[in-house]
Amino acid sequence: MRILLLNQYYVPDMAPTGQVAHDLAKVLVQRGHQVVVLCSSRSYDGGGSYPRREQIDGVRAVRLSALGFGRRWRVGKMLDYFSYYLLASMNMLFRWKPDLVLAMTTPPYLGLLAKLVCRLRRIPHVHWIMDLYPDVMLADGMLKSEGRVFRWLSALSRVELRDSALVLTVAPDMAGRVEKYLVPDVGPRSGGSRVVHWIPLWGDASLRSFSPEEARNLRRDRGWAECDLVLMYSGNMGLGHRIGDFLEGARRTAGRQERGGPRIRWVFAGGGRRWAEVEQFRRDNPGAAIELLDYVPRSLLADHLATADIHLVSMRSDWNGLMAPSKLQGIFAIGKPVIFVGDEDNCVAHWIREARAGWIARDADELVSIVCGTRMNDAEMGENARAYAEEHFDHIRNPCRIAELLETAAERQS
Repeated sequence: MRILLLNQYYVPDMAPTGQVAHDLAKVLVQRGHQVVVLCSSRSYDGGGSYPRREQIDGVRAVRLSALGFGRRWRVGKMLDYFSYYLLASMNMLFRWKPDLVLAMTTPPYLGLLAKLVCRLRRIPHVHWIMDLYPDVMLADGMLKSEGRVFRWLSALSRVELRDSALVLTVAPDMAGRVEKYLVPDVGPRSGGSRVVHWIPLWGDASLRSFSPEEARNLRRDRGWAECDLVLMYSGNMGLGHRIGDFLEGARRTAGRQERGGPRIRWVFAGGGRRWAEVEQFRRDNPGAAIELLDYVPRSLLADHLATADIHLVSMRSDWNGLMAPSKLQGIFAIGKPVIFVGDEDNCVAHWIREARAGWIARDADELVSIVCGTRMNDAEMGENARAYAEEHFDHIRNPCRIAELLETAAERQS
């Protein structure tokens, strides 16, 4: 089967969607399929570019000469989107004739473009949803629920998803949010199959647990003592995350070492739209032990994650079901516990509770209480996290499950 995979970013770029797209594409190639990825030649941050044509692990990457302003300037990001839309549509119309098109959600409504072209060319299409639009835009504050634009974009989402061979999501609560756009289409199909399926993402294949001695050496390279309590937020700092609670935690625990406790380091590694907020807070609160690190390449991710004692994850309540922070899978794979700040009724909280691999805090008060009482059973929680990742977030088993669904969807549509 010839499969065309659409996503704006692809390896070796650091964008998480490109990384998981490659993991799936590799599995599809191993199962005997031909896979072409249609992506942008520009990097996620706009600072670099990649070869126009490249063969990676048997996957053919075709990179389009789209614009590359990056993520920090909203108008520039929109121009990046539209240039990719235009070039991708031209390629799908006049160059590629696959047996199946799999569209991801970067840029937004990429699946709508795929559907229109696939309908013209009589090709089945599948949607792999990482972020749900326009609900994300509503939660982002860009739209109002009673506004005309939101209603119009919601109608576009219904058109986008209707008549899909398959809709994939990454969490059960996201699947529930997606189904509202498929009513009355959602439900049993021929043979008892369903349109919407959820399969969680996975950690990188290189991620592994480290021995205490290895972890100590890695921490020493960063100037962190063994007795320090290192709390790390690693990844994108977007509007859907509760960064303010972590900053407040850093402010309240400042000077705790002088009061007889261990030094608590609050480490923020990565980037995103709220990076500047963290930088400004650190300048305004010099007593808070906040450290900033850049994104690390995928080859160094395991070492990077292993330096923390506990990792930090968060999600705003109005983003429940709209995304599932992919950093959790990597943290579990490395064998580290998690403090999650957010509601108790979402996929992240459910996975942490089920794994017995961390703590859930509803606000900054509970966060500080947890931080000041940790290290009682964090090693056991780390072992639980690793075991849960092997069972539920496997980097081979989960892509294989998606591949099987794609094969079934293509057969059903043929």
